[in-house]
Amino acid sequence: MINFLKARPPKSLRSIESFLNTSVRTVYRYIDLLKDLGFVVEKDANNKIFIVAAPELDLIPFTVQEADYIKKLVLSAGKDNQLAQSVLQKVQQSSEIELGAESLFKAHLAKIVEQISLAIVDGKQLLIKGYSSANSQSISDRIVEPTCFTENYDSISAYEIKTGLNKYFNIERMASVEVLETSMLHEEHHEFYKPDIFGFQGKSMNKEIELQMSMRASLLLKEEYPMSAAFIKPIPDTGKYHFKANVQSFKGPKRFVMGFLDEVQVLGSKEFIRFIQKGLKKNT
Repeated sequence: MINFLKARPPKSLRSIESFLNTSVRTVYRYIDLLKDLGFVVEKDANNKIFIVAAPELDLIPFTVQEADYIKKLVLSAGKDNQLAQSVLQKVQQSSEIELGAESLFKAHLAKIVEQISLAIVDGKQLLIKGYSSANSQSISDRIVEPTCFTENYDSISAYEIKTGLNKYFNIERMASVEVLETSMLHEEHHEFYKPDIFGFQGKSMNKEIELQMSMRASLLLKEEYPMSAAFIKPIPDTGKYHFKANVQSFKGPKRFVMGFLDEVQVLGSKEFIRFIQKGLKKNT
């Protein structure tokens, strides 16, 4: 659709509908999304639609090779870093790189991050629209007071007005957000408990995890839980790897260990060993 609307001449609504093989209502939703992502979508004198190339972007016409190189540099900051995705969005708009569905989704998330940042800086309440909760298996709107982002900007810590609780909200589960005019009213209740390596939050990281594992298990641990990389060390001349860190909960590391029983040895904490043994008994 982006390439279709950039190409001259401007297109009628009916031609866009036919090109996408979808409904007029869906076409309008797509146009709204493009506007949210920073594209200038306009109509000519005959009500035909086209995308305007931003003049400042035309001054930096990246080739495919140049844009791909910039993309690799930006992604080195972390493949899930939403701020990096915001930069990629601008590079893609000013280059010959085609925007796929995943790129659009990432740009959409970057737009949400931008709005949340404004709410935090300006001290405003935030309306999270269409939040998909993993716990309640429901979709609802939430009014919150955001306090800060977590690692890689994948979630926010926020005080939820309705429940009076500090919670984490995953950015990918938000349909959209709106910065409200209402200033924050509950700052004395704001709390931020940094999540542990496995994503669990709490007031203290007082549970110690110590593991010895194969190279395969260590690589998968890094892939699934990137923050674990700093705590994984090779054991010389053994082909094994050592991991030791404090966590908020045993639940996350237990799931990992249970998936690699033949490749992971639990060391140290007797409390964690008993926790694993209980899990094994439940599965037998």
